[in-house]
Amino acid sequence: MKRFKSLFDLRHDQHENSAIDSAIRAGERIGGTNLWVLIFAILIASVGLNVNSTAVVIGAMLISPLMGPLLAIGYGAGISDYRLIRSAARSLLIFVAISLLTSSLYFLLSPLSQAQTELMARTTPTLWDVLIAFFGGCAGIIAQTRRGASTIVPGAAIATALMPPLCTAGYGIASGNWEFVGGALYLFLINAFFITLATYLFVTLLRLPQHESGNPRLQRRAHAVIILCVLALAVPSAWLAYGLVQDQLFLAASRDVAATLERDPKTVVLRKDVDVRRRVMAMTLGGEPVAPATEALLAARLQANGLARARLVLRHVGADKVDLASLRNELRSELLANVDGQVQQRTVALEAMQVQVSAAERAQAERMALLPRLLAEYPALVQASVAQGQTMTRTGATPAPVLIVTLTAKPRLRDDDLERIRAGIAVRFTDTVIEVVQAPARRRGQP
Repeated sequence: MKRFKSLFDLRHDQHENSAIDSAIRAGERIGGTNLWVLIFAILIASVGLNVNSTAVVIGAMLISPLMGPLLAIGYGAGISDYRLIRSAARSLLIFVAISLLTSSLYFLLSPLSQAQTELMARTTPTLWDVLIAFFGGCAGIIAQTRRGASTIVPGAAIATALMPPLCTAGYGIASGNWEFVGGALYLFLINAFFITLATYLFVTLLRLPQHESGNPRLQRRAHAVIILCVLALAVPSAWLAYGLVQDQLFLAASRDVAATLERDPKTVVLRKDVDVRRRVMAMTLGGEPVAPATEALLAARLQANGLARARLVLRHVGADKVDLASLRNELRSELLANVDGQVQQRTVALEAMQVQVSAAERAQAERMALLPRLLAEYPALVQASVAQGQTMTRTGATPAPVLIVTLTAKPRLRDDDLERIRAGIAVRFTDTVIEVVQAPARRRGQP
């Protein structure tokens, strides 16, 4: 049991109390370096959110100095140093104001105004954001109290994602979307508070020495304020998380119901509408009407997993049976009629290329058919080859196609035989210059 406890003991590599105090106090101070790094980090994160690049956003969080004031606030609450709390809170407010100003100016000047998925993800805080912030804060304060350098603080900054919510709020300010501003600032507030709460809890757990100005009455008041803040921030986010889970369950159930109806050979799905907020799935069907028992089974499947108020509405095109084959053909015709003009142009161009390729293949086949015929008519021929090329005279301006036939005979063919071969080939290839060349026969042993 003692060995098991020693595995989780944080005291064996803990730094001296004075060194921990100095490091945390240094992180909350406002200085030229921290401010410039903050501005650059905000600009990098804004660009990453603007172009929807997760890697760029992570790079911005690696260099962000926002973690320092939060650790200082939690540390100050843990050791009852209220002057440090006020100083760190002031630094945090300045950091936040500069971040909002920088990101707002960037998005006002940026030509890309569309909200990407990376931006949208920072507008609806949930309970998972609370957990991420809390665990990230735990990792951050543990790293701050260890001996030597550690890479946990940048990792915690990535996990808690302090920069993107501020950049998203800046986007909302620049675009006048106050719903974005509210959601993003609420997410940042959750991250900031639960990082601070984790720091406070671990400072208490590690029993770091209290500040000389500590007051038991103020400590009790601080504990009450912390509890109220936890409830005020965690309860709404838990409700939002519950709603998000319910939305995903409803979407999964609706996909299952739609897939079941699409697999039915007697039914064709003409239209599908899913209203997530009202929990209504409406489908327009062709073919035979769905049996009441089957419809009740599908409705029960849609209402599973706590979705009791979910409704399934099935509409049929008529009481008579519909010819599914003709209906599918009509849908296919409508789909083809709505094809974009650019796609049609590409189709025409592809067909033209296919015609050219087919013509080239036919011409190649005709040229290759010459070889066995020549070898059969002239027994003296040892080898025959044919090649397609271009010819141009010194005075000519336009190249003309030429068909070069190279013959190797033993004994050599007479000139009248060569002319006869050229004339016979010219009858078949009327629009091409024909050249017949007789190559010398190779001697025995010659490569």
